[in-house]
Amino acid sequence: MAHTRSHTTLSVLLLAATATAQLQELTLKDAMLKAGTDLGPERLPQLSWVEGAATYSFVRRDTLWENGIGKMSDHVAATLTDLNRDLPDSAKLKAFPAITWESAARFRFQHNAHVYTWDRGRRVLHARVRLLPGAANEDMGEGGRVAYTVDNDLYIGLPNEPQAVRVTHDGTDGIVNGQSVHRNEYGIEKGTFWSPDGGRLAFYRMDERMVTTYQLEDIGSKPSSFRTIRYPMAGQASHHVRIGVFDLATRRTLFLNTGLPEDQYLTNIAWGPDGRHLYVVHLDRATTLARLVEYDLTTGNAVRTVLEERDERYVEPQVPMHFLKQRPQQFIWTSARDGWTHLYLYDLRTGLVRQLTTGAWNVKRIVGLDARGAAVFVEGTEVGTGFTGAGAIRTQLFRVELSNGRSTALTTAPGTHHGTLSSDGQYVLDQWSSTTVPARIELLDARTGQGLKMLLNSRDPLSGVRHGAVELVDIAGQDGERLHARLIKPGHFDSRQRYPVIVYLYNGPHVQLVTDSWLGGAPLWMLHAAERGYLVFTVDGRGSAWRGRAFEQAIHRRLGEVELQDQLHGAAWLKGLPYVDTTRMAVHGWSFGGFMTTSLMLKAPGTFKLGVAGGPVMDWNMYEVMYTERYMDTPQENPDGYAASQLVGKCDRLQGELLLIHGLQDDVVLPEHSYAFLKDCIGKGAQVEFFVYPGHAHNVRGRDRLHLMTMVLERIDRSLRPGQ
Repeated sequence: MAHTRSHTTLSVLLLAATATAQLQELTLKDAMLKAGTDLGPERLPQLSWVEGAATYSFVRRDTLWENGIGKMSDHVAATLTDLNRDLPDSAKLKAFPAITWESAARFRFQHNAHVYTWDRGRRVLHARVRLLPGAANEDMGEGGRVAYTVDNDLYIGLPNEPQAVRVTHDGTDGIVNGQSVHRNEYGIEKGTFWSPDGGRLAFYRMDERMVTTYQLEDIGSKPSSFRTIRYPMAGQASHHVRIGVFDLATRRTLFLNTGLPEDQYLTNIAWGPDGRHLYVVHLDRATTLARLVEYDLTTGNAVRTVLEERDERYVEPQVPMHFLKQRPQQFIWTSARDGWTHLYLYDLRTGLVRQLTTGAWNVKRIVGLDARGAAVFVEGTEVGTGFTGAGAIRTQLFRVELSNGRSTALTTAPGTHHGTLSSDGQYVLDQWSSTTVPARIELLDARTGQGLKMLLNSRDPLSGVRHGAVELVDIAGQDGERLHARLIKPGHFDSRQRYPVIVYLYNGPHVQLVTDSWLGGAPLWMLHAAERGYLVFTVDGRGSAWRGRAFEQAIHRRLGEVELQDQLHGAAWLKGLPYVDTTRMAVHGWSFGGFMTTSLMLKAPGTFKLGVAGGPVMDWNMYEVMYTERYMDTPQENPDGYAASQLVGKCDRLQGELLLIHGLQDDVVLPEHSYAFLKDCIGKGAQVEFFVYPGHAHNVRGRDRLHLMTMVLERIDRSLRPGQ
């Protein structure tokens, strides 16, 4: 019997070795260039509900497919050949375009400076609007109207009209119309806002002539040229914003009388259902008071303050009010006033009606409302903050009754769920993944969450690739706080060996790196790095997203302090593992993560042998007003906090090796940050390495990203030498 068992064991080992040998190597090139294709989970591109119908559509193989409730087989709605049939040879589409359904009979798309509509019944393509050369920031309104900008002026294209309507005439260097303002903070993503009937257009006008200029070098010309940007640094002059409302019938613009101070933030614009009022959230520059103000559009004057939000540290209005169609006097308001992001039902006449959602969890997004206006559907984190309940790392779908706030979990499978509600509010498309589910799309009953149809159940895209395990772990932080972390091991992991470690981090506001989603939220390059012989580790410390207000606001006025403590808790946890080589640890991060990387190398000397910091903030005095003053107050108000967080002047504390990387045209974290740190290093004789990416802004994107990660990992190899 002993001989038989030995023979069987040997056979199993041989089979396992053969199977492993047949697996393909995960190259860095494939990890970077095929993450969204061959090595990514299957998808249904452009999956969306058909407006006004109980059917959905998606694109596959240059064809728009459609299906519906209870139907088993997909049918063709339109093909690329259909669309190209009516296009001139010089304007043929090369792939099926991004579409928007306007009704069950028609969809639109933009191509070659035109907005086209496809009539399904007549199977005819119609050129609805022609845009001017250089058009950008397109925004579609009712009736086929299109708002867009050319340079710094605003235009409107009308259906079947050869001439565009010019809304503004003063756009120039320092005057910007129709574009996002306040550097895209506080939920601002665009600069134009159509009225419900499409007859009027609200827009931002930004005067930034008083803001400091900065020159970014472009070596694409000979000699090189310089692009001038306006960059408001903390404590310095900020831009002034106004809101105009253009009436298409009269061709006149009314500017709101938003009052003083001129450097306040005007955010979260919403039209009233009657089209006669506009609602704007005023946020003071100190970011401690937000006011929702109602404006009369006959005079441009403020009517009243509907509600206020206060916080001694900061408030962050991110979501406009959401009016109820059936009860136009009522709206849903998003607030973190009780310590968690929740929904509140308000009435314009009587004020707060009730708090709709409560508890130790966060509403992340409003998915929509049902047709009767009886319930709101949301994406939210799971209740609880500990790892056993997953808390922040999971996202579920909920139905919340407006009459009493009672909530129903429509999804319960562990993972990260994203919902799309049908126009009648009866069905939800649930697109989700987890650490064990690459991608799944299910059709759900929006009342109960009952599964009605499986649209997609993706195969494992890495089944033929050699890779290791991705583990989500829960580690101890400060004062018993639990921190969510991710550990990636090599496919050849042996607990009897000791491995070098790459710690990848961000740990800044509004970012969450560790999630219960495919690969735990990790990019494929991390799996490749593990196969090179590393453990790859990430922890979301205090300040990161979706753990509640107290967890996020812990960084206030002292950026880089509590975050550094939590990263060191992560390093201590790693050092407690018997298979970690504590003498060979590297840390890498970008932007806020670059700031954290450099901070760890200077303030926790000896913890890491190497740091690789990309686009790092080195001095918060030189970062933008809207972000920095929210978390740090002004340099005049908080000189000690700025001095403590500043990394320029502290290079003499460096122990170990440091590589800095910066884009030459970085307009987010200006190249001056790295240059100032380098000058300090030169003056003090500190040796660091520096690499510049000409032509790139804050992030190195496209095919050059392969060059970036090749450089990063080869540099880590030279210091940590896996297998040595």
